[in-house]
Amino acid sequence: MNSLVSGPCFPFEFLHAEIIQYEKQREAEQIEKRKNWIEQMRDNPQVEVSLLDEQLKSVKQVFIQGNAETRLEALGYRVGFVLVEKIAKDLPRMITELEKMKFLCKEFWTAVFGRQVDNLRTNHQGVYVVQDNKFFILNFAEGKQHVEKCAIYLAFPCGIVRGALYNLGITTLVTSSVENMPAVKFHVHMQQKS
Repeated sequence: MNSLVSGPCFPFEFLHAEIIQYEKQREAEQIEKRKNWIEQMRDNPQVEVSLLDEQLKSVKQVFIQGNAETRLEALGYRVGFVLVEKIAKDLPRMITELEKMKFLCKEFWTAVFGRQVDNLRTNHQGVYVVQDNKFFILNFAEGKQHVEKCAIYLAFPCGIVRGALYNLGITTLVTSSVENMPAVKFHVHMQQKS
């Protein structure tokens, strides 16, 4: 299986860092717009209805959009959804949940992140833990000094995993945890079918 991240990972890492910076800046701008709008409404409570109608579109944009992590996860979801089709198109159909998780940890992970996962565990109650001890996105530091800052860097990969599994027929909630960088644990919670 050819890796989509062939050669050095620099282009992906650079793009990923730029996307994160963009989303952080966008979130700060949205917060500022929200504060300004609230102050404007507080200072001028007798605003005409016609002015409110004009502002409705921008008000919805400012208040409805999620934070940077939410938008990064959504972007990753779309990427993972498409990538899994390209990677799995020539493989035999996977039937069981476990087969799909093994595919995710071997072929998909190798193609997208450049290596297989180090460990896959399950509690047999719909929770899988995918562990990658050298996750390349977090290779900028080792140890515990930057652990609290790494959540935003893992939102996009969590979205990739969630999108890939959804396209394979599994609805999940994917979260991540880091104790020592660059090791990452992705917690995949299977959603109950209603």
